[in-house]
Amino acid sequence: MKVYAITDIGRVRALNEDSYYLPRQGERFCAVADGMGGHNAGEVASAMAVQVFSEHMREVETITGPVLRAAVERANGEVYRAALDNEGMSGMGTTFSALAQQDGDVLLAHVGDSRIYLVRHGAIMQLTTDHTLVEEMVRKGMLTPREARFHPRRNIITRALGTDPDVAVDIIQMAARPGDVFFLCSDGMTNYAEEQDILRAALADGDWDEKLRGLVSVALENGGADNITALFAIIGEEAAR
Repeated sequence: MKVYAITDIGRVRALNEDSYYLPRQGERFCAVADGMGGHNAGEVASAMAVQVFSEHMREVETITGPVLRAAVERANGEVYRAALDNEGMSGMGTTFSALAQQDGDVLLAHVGDSRIYLVRHGAIMQLTTDHTLVEEMVRKGMLTPREARFHPRRNIITRALGTDPDVAVDIIQMAARPGDVFFLCSDGMTNYAEEQDILRAALADGDWDEKLRGLVSVALENGGADNITALFAIIGEEAAR
């Protein structure tokens, strides 16, 4: 698995509260986190979650669903305790989406609205479900997906790391295929770029870092009012076509 990443502060925010993790030599996991909270607390929450998660994952030899869940739960506990112990960090939290590879499988962990997509055989599929108020309204038939995309309350998150002592973590395990391309990103990307933009980038020829820069440019051109972070994780040596 090869992973490429980019982050951008965007056009409006004074601080980048997103964090990400790229695998070191021999590691098989990566993650994206989008912090929230007053002052610099969002930045602290996302960075702490990524650090605690990666430290936990480095301690294990075999990655399973329960192992991945435990790593995210440990990160949740650390962020929650830090928020309790520091008045200036009260109420901080972060979204968290991670991918890990074990033999022929890919495992995903997800909390919040930072998404994970799969590009396979020329098509794109969103693998995670947003933990947001508008997504719940879509599931109940109160909004269409397009209405949800532009709804004024679309940024209200119903589940995050660090806001409660316990957190429900979505875990997905699936068989990986050589050439699969996974795309992890904060909502600063998906609020300002379409799925088809991501698909075109993944299928295009060229350097993966260049593709990420192109997607950030799209998000910035379409408003870029949030921090933008994205990762491409490619299974095997060849990119999906």
